[in-house]
Amino acid sequence: MTDQPPTGQPGQPPLPAQPWSAQPSAEPVVAAPPAQALGPAPGPNPSYGPPPYAPYAYPFPYPAPYNTYSILALVFAVAVFPPLGIYFGRKARQQIAQTGERGSELATVGIVVGWVFTSIYGLFILLWCGMAATMFASVPWTVTR
Repeated sequence: MTDQPPTGQPGQPPLPAQPWSAQPSAEPVVAAPPAQALGPAPGPNPSYGPPPYAPYAYPFPYPAPYNTYSILALVFAVAVFPPLGIYFGRKARQQIAQTGERGSELATVGIVVGWVFTSIYGLFILLWCGMAATMFASVPWTVTR
């Protein structure tokens, strides 16, 4: 008997020494099965022909359209007549809840901006009327007969 480490299979180099174990393992060394038992080599099989084309990707779904009243709410609230912006914003919210269209944010902005501008215009009219009343009250009115 020789002092060489055990070999894996005949014709192969010996297994490396195992420094962590001073005693030989009680488990038997099992060799891997022959290469024929693993099955065919991976890769395309030329007898099947070329692989099929990938299916076409589905097109992106179209987003829901914007509600027309929500756009009108923002336009009227900012540029035309703010109370109409409030009205169209509320109508847009009702329609969006029923139909599921987009534009809820536009309707909300139309309502908020409509209220802000309406209050600014209301204060301006009140101040203007107050100034007009004080100016006309200070003018001496003479009635000639």
